[in-house]
Amino acid sequence: MKKSLILGAAAMAALVAVPQADAADVKVGGYYMMRAVTQDTTLAEDSTLDDTQGWFQRVQLNVDAKISDKTSAHLHTRILGSSDTIEGATKGNAQDSDGAMDVKRAWMETEVYGITVKAGNMPLNINDKLLFKDDGGSYGTILLAKNFGGVTAVALNVRADEGLTTGLNADTDDANVYGLSLVGKAANLSYQLTWAHLDVEEDYSAVPDSTNNWIALTVGADMGGMKLTGTGIYETGHNQDGTVTDTLEDGGFMGALRVKGKTGFGGWNAYGFYAAESFNHPVETYTSSRVNQGFSKTWFQGGPGGTVLMESWATGDGGTSSKNNLQNLMGVGAGATVKAGSWSIKPAVDYVTVIEDAGVNSKSAFGGSLYLTTALDKGATFSLVGIYVKPSDDSNTVDYGAMQALQAEFKVKF
Repeated sequence: MKKSLILGAAAMAALVAVPQADAADVKVGGYYMMRAVTQDTTLAEDSTLDDTQGWFQRVQLNVDAKISDKTSAHLHTRILGSSDTIEGATKGNAQDSDGAMDVKRAWMETEVYGITVKAGNMPLNINDKLLFKDDGGSYGTILLAKNFGGVTAVALNVRADEGLTTGLNADTDDANVYGLSLVGKAANLSYQLTWAHLDVEEDYSAVPDSTNNWIALTVGADMGGMKLTGTGIYETGHNQDGTVTDTLEDGGFMGALRVKGKTGFGGWNAYGFYAAESFNHPVETYTSSRVNQGFSKTWFQGGPGGTVLMESWATGDGGTSSKNNLQNLMGVGAGATVKAGSWSIKPAVDYVTVIEDAGVNSKSAFGGSLYLTTALDKGATFSLVGIYVKPSDDSNTVDYGAMQALQAEFKVKF
């Protein structure tokens, strides 16, 4: 199956070409995934309000049709979604939680006068997944790409929020991101330089008649068997004709570094990031949606019954905003992969702290995860998962407890 499109140096060729074939080729695949889950995801000591215990399942079906060397179409659906419970015997057949099939992605690719064109709801990962990240869903996008002697220029329009498509406000209630990205190599460095401009129309309900801009640079290098990927993003500041919070008005900076390497027993990885108090992410500027960055599994775990424990801390009493977990925070983490017989063992540790004290109670948190995975058969795996986050307790009035999750997971790819 084709992997998610990553608009980065490692996947530059994917922007302008598809694999060679002599005839139309339709591939059908996907996966079934089930998790048995018991978890507590609130900060409050001894709270049982959000305790979760159950079996959750997901079925994803992918259809990828390659019509010619230049043209293809794709449909990725969730027949059963992220939070669909395996029901008891009296509940009838398993079904999606809202009773409808969830189309996660649907897009086409072709070429017009030597320019690659992609349009639809597609996976979109830009600047090491920090400016935009595909989290299993998609962004409505029109993307144009052209190679110029080893440098790929990418122009895109991300339909951040479509709003109405009919009626009086059909042309004045949208939120769009327009972007230009250059992807290439210089010596032994790969790079991606992106400019993104947010344009929110006058009848948009959340932050009407406003703009913002971001400049992002990602640089990757291989150094003695160690791969480094660094990203810096500068945001100029939210500009709105009207009243808006000081947080949105200010510009800010975030930077992140990921490092990984191999050892005789497996591999290792580490990360660090800094997001200034005044930094605003493109998604955060116009909506309450949160950015699920993948620094580690304590920050975001996909799949049915997946947890977001560190994110829950960052956007709760420990963080700085009810909707932004890439603001006013600094974090580091490290992990390893150890091969032990048929098992793959992946321990990881994390630490995050608030940069500027905003009057919150918990100003730092430790976290960690442990994955044990083994292959049962061709395409079938079994995993045991543990995730833990312990916030600091800096309050005289609130008792903070640890958050944790224990899971057993089956996954079959087909």
